[in-house]
Amino acid sequence: MEKIKVNILENKKEYDVIIGENLLPNVADVLKKSKGKVVIIVDFCIKNFFGDKITSVFQDFDPLVISVLGVEESKSRQTKQEVEELMLENSLGRDSIIVAIGGGVIGDLAGFVAATFNRGIPFIHVPTSLLAMVDASVGGKAAINTSQGKNLIGCFHQPEGVFIDLAFLETLPKEELLNGLAEVVKMSLIMDKGLFESIEKNSERILTKDKETMVHLIKRCVELKRNVVQKDEKETGLRQILNFGHTIGHAIETESDFDKKHGFCVSLGMAVENKISRLKDLLSEKEEQRVIVLLEKLGLPTKIEDVNIESIMQLMKQDKKSVDNVPRFILLNKIGQVNSKNSVFSFEIKEDLIKKALK
Repeated sequence: MEKIKVNILENKKEYDVIIGENLLPNVADVLKKSKGKVVIIVDFCIKNFFGDKITSVFQDFDPLVISVLGVEESKSRQTKQEVEELMLENSLGRDSIIVAIGGGVIGDLAGFVAATFNRGIPFIHVPTSLLAMVDASVGGKAAINTSQGKNLIGCFHQPEGVFIDLAFLETLPKEELLNGLAEVVKMSLIMDKGLFESIEKNSERILTKDKETMVHLIKRCVELKRNVVQKDEKETGLRQILNFGHTIGHAIETESDFDKKHGFCVSLGMAVENKISRLKDLLSEKEEQRVIVLLEKLGLPTKIEDVNIESIMQLMKQDKKSVDNVPRFILLNKIGQVNSKNSVFSFEIKEDLIKKALK
């Protein structure tokens, strides 16, 4: 079992990220210290696969179990309200604690509910997808989507703990594996060339979910994200680098009405922002191609098709990272290093250059 400590300096919040197998009993041990009602918000599909195990581990707490479809449409005002109404109808109070069991959608929704219910209650993350394990479960971001864009309404609410149980990867479909691998590649591109080279070398083992290889990837990504969010919880500076590929990726995701998966859209976003970095003479042509080769080797998309470029341009203006309706981008100097200037990490790019990269 691996343990990584996260210490958020801004609000003096500290918690552990545990990586191992069969960790639900460890979650139960934490709950024993809480005297309030337990609420389990679980992905509908995870409940189908692991329902008996979840019931067995948590039965002594007589929890309120709320199943939610783990799709982007569930990250909505309506679903949040439905969850909150169920909690209120069951007389839950401020001493309650939420356990989120699912991917990024469940973590985002449960985290936002926890942040606002009775003005804030604690919650625990049990991420079940690779995407949530390497990214969404660490750092305290919680949000819902609107018709105008992704994650435009939300907050920062740090968990009491994160339990990354590798057993959930056994039933993870290949499409969801790739969905998470996009974020793994992103972490390597912005901060760790060694991780990038490890992905290049071990791509076949990664695609077969070799346990030792997956532990290394997950642990390193958590460490890298931990190092960023400890210094900048609320994305006022350094944390912006985690948005590499997301300015365009979120726009593509929104334009598809969330039909395209997040990781696949981020892969497209990275390909475009990789091209912008090259067009700005920041990234060498050799490294630009190396990025594309790796994404394609993993089975991730790098070519934009069936997308309205003008719609993408408009949606990017509404991105939460925009300033005065002008989108900003994270750029690469080289693999493992982002471009920065005087502690500024995101940059305005001329529209003609963006369109050139998109095309």
